[in-house]
Amino acid sequence: MSPRQTASVPHSASFRPAASLAGGARGVEIYTRISLYLFVPMEGFFYLYAASALAHSRDPLPSALALGLLAVVALVHIGLAFATVHVGFDQPLVRDRLHPVVLALLAVTAVVVGLSLVVLPGVAETGSWDARSLMIGACGAATFGALAIGFPFRRLAIAGTVVPVMILAGRLLDGALDVGAVVVAVFLYVATMFWTSTVRISMWVLEVVRELEASREMVGRLAVAEERLRISRDMHDVVGRALSAVAVKSDLSAALARRGDPRAAEEMDEVRTLAQESLREVRGVVAGYRATDLATELAGARSVLRAAGIAVRVIGVVPPLATTQQDALAWVVREAVTNVVRHSKAAECRLELDDDGDTTVLRIVNDGVVGAEPGAVRRGEPAGTGLAGLRERLAAVGGTLDVSTHGDRFTLVARVPTQPGAAA
Repeated sequence: MSPRQTASVPHSASFRPAASLAGGARGVEIYTRISLYLFVPMEGFFYLYAASALAHSRDPLPSALALGLLAVVALVHIGLAFATVHVGFDQPLVRDRLHPVVLALLAVTAVVVGLSLVVLPGVAETGSWDARSLMIGACGAATFGALAIGFPFRRLAIAGTVVPVMILAGRLLDGALDVGAVVVAVFLYVATMFWTSTVRISMWVLEVVRELEASREMVGRLAVAEERLRISRDMHDVVGRALSAVAVKSDLSAALARRGDPRAAEEMDEVRTLAQESLREVRGVVAGYRATDLATELAGARSVLRAAGIAVRVIGVVPPLATTQQDALAWVVREAVTNVVRHSKAAECRLELDDDGDTTVLRIVNDGVVGAEPGAVRRGEPAGTGLAGLRERLAAVGGTLDVSTHGDRFTLVARVPTQPGAAA
């Protein structure tokens, strides 16, 4: 794909799934997702501390029905926290209004806190770590941690004060508000903010990577726009000057012809010469614009394959090749990627460059061959003129082209002799 074509690829700004990101950005996205997905179930682990605190309560244990109801609601809360994290990766949690999953999470959080205040005892037999405080603290930390996916930390830090307030309010209702209760409330607030800040920092890193990826794409589009302006200026200069000269010479030859002056033929010969020279200049400008570059074509291939939803890997670096060899391989990349997008149902595509010193090998492998029979192995060139044209281009620089199909996997291998030149 040429630089002009890359500018037409749609660009999404903030929330982009991992498959649409390139290289390291995609890796950061996947790593952050997995880390936070594993982080959410830790809420259930901290509920076990609340359960163990029940054994040291001064009050009688709640009924099995009440504890079962609280356990079910707590499990629902864990599921909604996971759903909030999942949704927050790919879309805003608030636009004109809160996302439904956020509303559901807040509602279930209120139910968990309410049941904890009613069902669980608020004073421990020894020490100050009572089941109620631990339950409210774990639920609050998980809620604000999930909301940190899409909300700024400052707002969550202010809203998070509801956790110690509810703990102290419960102690006050039990008539057991003391220094120990304040220490527990402050500690659980700090733990809540630690959980929240961990998630927020992870998302901040991901947002920075997303912005860097968007900036890189913007630089590419600006480069394409600048090149278009350069070409338009060159074309304006060449064509405008040529047409002006042709118009003047044509008027002169017409005037001479009306008078029967034999110099009219000479002037028309000069018009023809001007037209031919101008045509050569235009072709030179266009040829310079269309000159293919292997590194640019690989970057364009990566962009267009990802835009088509195809996972792509580019392995190896562009070796120093003569312009003719690099041009031939660039056309191979362009034609092969076009065929992958148009004529296959590929889910992945791999482009490999290898140089052993004498030969540079470009290997392009993709799955999703339409109409392939399982276990079938076919060699040779499928019907069509695209690969035949590539074979001719490679033959002109001493190269070869081989294609084969194994099952639904198609492999194209282009080889050119390594002749170091000015291209890098």
